[in-house]
Amino acid sequence: MSDSRGSTTTVLLERESALEQATAALRRAAAGQGSSLVVQGPMGVGRSAFLDSLATLAREQGHLLLRAQASAAEEWFRLGVVRQLVDSLRAIAPPEDFARWLRKAAGSLPGGTPAAVPPDGPVTTRPPWSALTWQQAPRWLAALLGSITEDRPVVLMVDDLQWTDTESLRALALPLVQRARRPVLFVFSVLPGDVRGNRQHVRDLLAPSPGTAGPSCDAGSHACADPPHHRTVELSALGPDSVRLLVEQAFRETTDAAFLDTVSVRSGGNPLLLRTLLDEAHYLRLRPTEAHAAVAATLRPERVRQRLDAFFRSQPDHVRRAAYALTVLGTAADAPFVAHLAELDDAGLSEAIDVLRRAGLVDPRECRLTSGTVLRDLLEENMPAEERTAMRGVAAELLHRTGHPAELAAEQLMGAISLHGPEAAQILRTAADSALRRGSPRDAARYLRRALLDSSLSGRDRALLLIDLATAERSFATAASLRHVVEAVPLLDSVRERADAIARLGPLQMDPPAFRIDTIRAAVAEELGRSGTDDWVERELALRLEAREHILSAQDPAHIQRALRRFRDLGPSPRLATTGERELVTSLMHIAFVANAAPAEQLTRLCTRLLEQEPPTPEHVHTTVPLVVNILSGAEQVEGAANWLREANRLAQRRGGDVEQAVIRCEQALVALADGQRAYAQEKIIQADALAGPETSGLPTVCAAVLAIVAMNTGRPELAEQILTQHRLHAENQHLAALLHVARGSLAARRDEPRTALDHYRTAGRHTERIGWLNPVVLPWSSCVALMHHRLGEHEDAVAAAQLEVGRSRAWGSDSRLGRSLIVLGRVTPGRQGPEVLEEAVALLEKGSNTYDLCRALYALATRQETSRSRRATALERVQQLVEEHDIPELADKVRGKLTKKAGNYGRAGIRLTPSERKVARLAATGLSNSEISGQLGTSSRMVEKHLTNSYRKLGITGRPELRAALKKLDGEQPS
Repeated sequence: MSDSRGSTTTVLLERESALEQATAALRRAAAGQGSSLVVQGPMGVGRSAFLDSLATLAREQGHLLLRAQASAAEEWFRLGVVRQLVDSLRAIAPPEDFARWLRKAAGSLPGGTPAAVPPDGPVTTRPPWSALTWQQAPRWLAALLGSITEDRPVVLMVDDLQWTDTESLRALALPLVQRARRPVLFVFSVLPGDVRGNRQHVRDLLAPSPGTAGPSCDAGSHACADPPHHRTVELSALGPDSVRLLVEQAFRETTDAAFLDTVSVRSGGNPLLLRTLLDEAHYLRLRPTEAHAAVAATLRPERVRQRLDAFFRSQPDHVRRAAYALTVLGTAADAPFVAHLAELDDAGLSEAIDVLRRAGLVDPRECRLTSGTVLRDLLEENMPAEERTAMRGVAAELLHRTGHPAELAAEQLMGAISLHGPEAAQILRTAADSALRRGSPRDAARYLRRALLDSSLSGRDRALLLIDLATAERSFATAASLRHVVEAVPLLDSVRERADAIARLGPLQMDPPAFRIDTIRAAVAEELGRSGTDDWVERELALRLEAREHILSAQDPAHIQRALRRFRDLGPSPRLATTGERELVTSLMHIAFVANAAPAEQLTRLCTRLLEQEPPTPEHVHTTVPLVVNILSGAEQVEGAANWLREANRLAQRRGGDVEQAVIRCEQALVALADGQRAYAQEKIIQADALAGPETSGLPTVCAAVLAIVAMNTGRPELAEQILTQHRLHAENQHLAALLHVARGSLAARRDEPRTALDHYRTAGRHTERIGWLNPVVLPWSSCVALMHHRLGEHEDAVAAAQLEVGRSRAWGSDSRLGRSLIVLGRVTPGRQGPEVLEEAVALLEKGSNTYDLCRALYALATRQETSRSRRATALERVQQLVEEHDIPELADKVRGKLTKKAGNYGRAGIRLTPSERKVARLAATGLSNSEISGQLGTSSRMVEKHLTNSYRKLGITGRPELRAALKKLDGEQPS
């Protein structure tokens, strides 16, 4: 088969049956038995290409071919198709034969004589077209065919018969009826369903009667005894195998399945659509890969657009209106809807659908457009804008009134240029509510933004729409959400409505410099306070606005003092029954936490109570609850918070808001860090940072701080610097500025630039001291200063800085925080007092679950020269056991380097399995599976696998089959 590009043979795939019928008809014509063949199929299916192949076969078998192409441009040209047939004959026939055939045809006319055309006349002699009347033309054409068929069999071919002029149709009727006694094959192609094909003269040619023998027929002849043969050939779309073959021929390489599926669906197997799509893909230099499949799906070949335009220009208005109605309704289309939208009665709709179905535009089984093909997209693009808008508006109201989903109705309005009337806006708001319920805030915002384009909305109605939009946008576009609230508040009628609008915004997203939000909040809060009502709703709103004031003013030392007095006034057990009460208490606890003005035990107790009152939903990120998680992590009391966040994260993933997922992952990272799960914490901050793209306007300030803290505590100061410098408030927010200096100090220390690092750490300290944030949990800058002084040999300054942090850690009251501060103090304190401090750190950290910090304390103790030799050995052995059991690679290399040769050598004589590894290995050696071992020991299968992997490595074996022997040998070499 030839290459698919530009070849006429390519569309003959799956046309074997049709070609067999055509070949049989040619044989009958050669044998003197005339017949007719009608070729039909939807637009672009390859009717003309099939006729090209049939013409080639006819010429190869010695038939004389007369061919004409009817067209819309010549529909009113008298005898236009007959003239084309004669012109095609002139082009291929010998001049003397052509003249002789014309003389005989002229002699068939009344009063005619063969001498009407001189025997020596010029080749350019033409029939007397102007002299032929419509009554004479059929006889003249029949006589012409009769004279030709006396010499050779004939194939008379007309493409797109439905466009043929009326006089040519009449002229073709007589020779068609007489075909039985002549060696002639009539071939007509037609577009099914075209209304011009319903003309009587066209129908007569497409379904000819058996006819009569005519006056000269011998009743006993075989040709007259048998009725003339007639066949109709239906061409259909290509199947998947043929489509694949054509695509591979076009690109000359293996085609990816995704690309193949795309072009198959977009073309519907239609040869014309397929060929034009492939041509367009070649022009754009696409390749048949998965990466280019999405681009291929967007192609709109201009040639197909022109064919579609020509088709609809040729159709009556009711067919076009029905097509537009089907396009607008899409999958919601059914006969009553289409009739209503196109303003058609049952008969008009039935005729229009039949035309469109026969043309291949409508599904064979349902009253809707064929799905997926490029034709549907081009049809919608070609609709006049005003007509599309009007139809979509009517369709939206119709779908809404008949109980269809609101989002289906709203999609109609999304494609309209303008909205008319309040009902359209209400449909879009209802659809937005539906989208939010199913967890798609982006779709909700899309509907609401479209509703805002309605110019009739103003005042309170517009404000309420803006508030709904802000509520949707806060899940993925926080800056836009803030902007729309700021725009809406002045348009609202009552102070209650204005307060409620501001309370919709999460306090963590309300950065003071952004859109004057703090100024607006203060004005509304003051107005609400002046109202002096005892209304419960207004009191609740007042508490929520106060909570936002405390959070937004948390870096103002004067405000911190006022907030601390307010916190003390609430007493040791404040009410937490309502959202407003919980938000207020949380905001005050946050200030007490950062200012180190209340002990960890007190705040932990309140946080636990508060978390018990809050359901674990993604919406908590738009309240003050993330600050509760922050405090619990600072106190390292995170067990309840971890489970609570796990459920909130599950719901957030299902509902899909980027901001909710990002904030929850920040919370989980902080909890994991407090629990010593450094790898898990790092994984969460990377996930959260990936969600904080330009559309979300970055993460809330608190979350950016959390990510930076986790990044620095997991050995990634460069990531912390990147996160902080990308935040829009890193220069204005004192805490972010301090964190940025700590990150840069850590990078300088890594480059062995202790003096530069010290300057950064001191600058960080000045930022935090300036705003009154004294809790070392928030930023342990003083420890960093102490270590740099120690590296520079400035021991007194180092001890002073470390003692400052230890004192503040003792005031906070968290064992883990104090233990970390004591590690630094123990490292910088000279003499025997250093190990004593480190022993205190070890004792405190042994109480908690943070294995990483415990290992740091033990390692520091083991590496101090003042520590006794026996204590150094036991400390190193304990560190080795912990880093292997809990997989802490950051410390593993350091520990191995300090171990004695006997303890550090992983040769056969020095193998040491941890107790957990030994227990798991012995059970595995008995034949138990991982799941059975995990069930027996009460641990996870993953942990069992980890212990086994470590055991195989230490024992120098490849797997379970060698485990029993290796353990037996180990038991013989060293005690259990």
